[in-house]
Amino acid sequence: MLTRKKCVMYRKDLLPPRLIALVTALLTALTGALLAASPASAATIFRAAYSSQYAQGYTSTESPDGCILTSLSAGAGETPERGSTMFYSALSFNRCNGELYYSVYGEAPTDTFSFNKDSVHAVATVPLSDRSQIYLDLTWQGTGPIARGGATSRDILPGQIVQRSAVHGTFQDAVVTGTLSFENASISQTRGSSMLVEIKSP
Repeated sequence: MLTRKKCVMYRKDLLPPRLIALVTALLTALTGALLAASPASAATIFRAAYSSQYAQGYTSTESPDGCILTSLSAGAGETPERGSTMFYSALSFNRCNGELYYSVYGEAPTDTFSFNKDSVHAVATVPLSDRSQIYLDLTWQGTGPIARGGATSRDILPGQIVQRSAVHGTFQDAVVTGTLSFENASISQTRGSSMLVEIKSP
């Protein structure tokens, strides 16, 4: 069986748990994308880079008996590869009996998208999976300090391949105004890079 060894190192500055989860997910995504795109040619160094600007909000509630869970979320983000997009999702189900009451999701390019240091504004009409649509006009305003941090990863992959990745980002809690409101919201920026190097025997 092919295996890999991984060593993940976080910077000394303490990261909030949500930023740790974000940078770890980005490291995993970078590795998968890079391996999928890399041809099997020896002694070649492969590189990939990733950057994003993102804002999201979500609200999650449950019934008094703990059975019925309901969640609502929306977000907007921008990457060099995809441009700016906006998404919306809503879900309600009974975890006691497994019954799904409703689930809708949609994503669309934004009509308006602006990302400043601690403020994001996005507008889009998003077609949904139930064939309806929703108009979103949301503004995120950062609150409190901006947390900064990052992570590096070194993998030893099958075939004497070393893969190194690094992700750095910022995270800030936010409040949302506009066509929806949420209990929790945040603004984040991330940059990542990854490199594959084949170790050749002398």
